Amino acid sequence: MATTVAPAKTVQLTIEGRSVTVPEGMSILEAAKFAGILIPHYCYHPGLPVAGVCRMCLVEVEKAPKLAPACVTTAMPGQVVHVYSEKALEARKGVLEFLLINHPLDCPICDQAGECELQDYTYVEGRSEGRLGPEPKRFNPVEDFGGDVMYVTNRCILCTRCVRFMDDVAQESVLNVSERGDRAVIGKFDGQDLTHAWAGNVIELCPVGALLSKDSLNKVRAWELDRTPSVCPNCTQGCNTIAETRDNQLVRLRPRSNDDVNKFFVCDYGRLNYRWMNRQDRVEAPLVSEGGRFTATDWDVATAAAAAAMRGKTVHALVSPMLSNEAMWLIARIVQKCGGRATYRVPTGAEAPLPGVPGLALRRDRAANGRAAELFGFTRDDDAAL
Repeated sequence: MATTVAPAKTVQLTIEGRSVTVPEGMSILEAAKFAGILIPHYCYHPGLPVAGVCRMCLVEVEKAPKLAPACVTTAMPGQVVHVYSEKALEARKGVLEFLLINHPLDCPICDQAGECELQDYTYVEGRSEGRLGPEPKRFNPVEDFGGDVMYVTNRCILCTRCVRFMDDVAQESVLNVSERGDRAVIGKFDGQDLTHAWAGNVIELCPVGALLSKDSLNKVRAWELDRTPSVCPNCTQGCNTIAETRDNQLVRLRPRSNDDVNKFFVCDYGRLNYRWMNRQDRVEAPLVSEGGRFTATDWDVATAAAAAAMRGKTVHALVSPMLSNEAMWLIARIVQKCGGRATYRVPTGAEAPLPGVPGLALRRDRAANGRAAELFGFTRDDDAAL
């Protein structure tokens, strides 16, 4: 008997004069995206539990007694929401002013400059100049959090994204909010470090320059980078990434959101294992042996030389599981025709799941395409010699 799936319930509301229909239970902040409006926010992130602590997403809802935080306010039928009303803008301007009272003006030397949400929102909605004089900073400038992460206390706005990621997604409580009031900072529990296999995601989650990568510290400015959508090749999970390059050199690998594969995250192994792509001794053109030396040549010449060398001989192939499907298919055809044997080997390591995201892990097989080699009939031999 055929089953009928009931359609999801929806609600209709108006945001900045635009009528939108969204799934029931969605927050105003997410509903605004359907209207093409990004409500400013700091503590909210779609991959984390909602905290509602920064008060940057305040909006005006008609008939409501006071401004509402859009991240925790559910969209209701018939609501009329004003994101850019004078009342809402003034409230967000006040939030920015409080954040900037003790925030150092070190944008020229901050690694986050150019991709900092505090910079962006202050430019768009903040005051043109502060009303207080320069304030002395009360904290040490830098603390080593372990792993690839360093913490610049003065820049922290206490959005708690990092704490919630470690508590609820990594499920390894390392960070906390230490002290209270104007003395509050992000702290580590005694004897703990950010050595979890996925801890580096706190760097991307931080909306300001408080959590920085040691690997890319002082290496590059955001506006110097070319960004290309890619897929991490360092294990069989296939996390979606952004490859960031400068002068044709890979500088950073960062996560790219994909709900079906890696959500918003990438493991530290995948993030940091990129230097091999920049090696100067990588083969960039077909090579032919001439006089005991390999020299670069055209593909037509190399293909003819390879065919002549294999003609009438048994061919055994040891392939890399980093090859494309097309390359493996062609090698499999050659080996089959020459009556040889085709093998592949895969580097391995300990599997490291991300507990808060089912099905996401740094996989044991540290190569991108071992599955294709298996499907094309290659035999796995991790002890095979080159």
